Amino acid sequence: MIRNLFFFFALIFIISCSFKSNVVESTEQQNANDSTEYELVVFEPGFDSWFATNRKPKWFHSHDYYQRWNVLYTNEWNYRFNNINYGKPYDYLIEYNTDKDYGIDVDYKLYWYFKFMENKYNMKLNIASGR
Repeated sequence: MIRNLFFFFALIFIISCSFKSNVVESTEQQNANDSTEYELVVFEPGFDSWFATNRKPKWFHSHDYYQRWNVLYTNEWNYRFNNINYGKPYDYLIEYNTDKDYGIDVDYKLYWYFKFMENKYNMKLNIASGR
């Protein structure tokens, strides 16, 4: 009787441990999928020093503000990239997915990257200025 009781508790203990292990693994996998982080690395010469001296504080505008401008700037940049007449500096496509949340750090830096390119090449990416 005691032997059967011991076997019964041992079996329940093993089942409960394996169930808890599956729950923990599932939660860890879900958290890993939800915690994608993005980083923007700019290779344009002079950007880092210009960024350090010309940017406004991150809180100067809202995250939504940076996102909205990045959509406009990216659309105009990619339009110029796809149009052969524009040439340099539009020699690469910028992929900016509006369905993704890149985080304020990436959106902030991308916004200032566009400002840097406008300054460096004396151009306007604002589509309101016309094509």
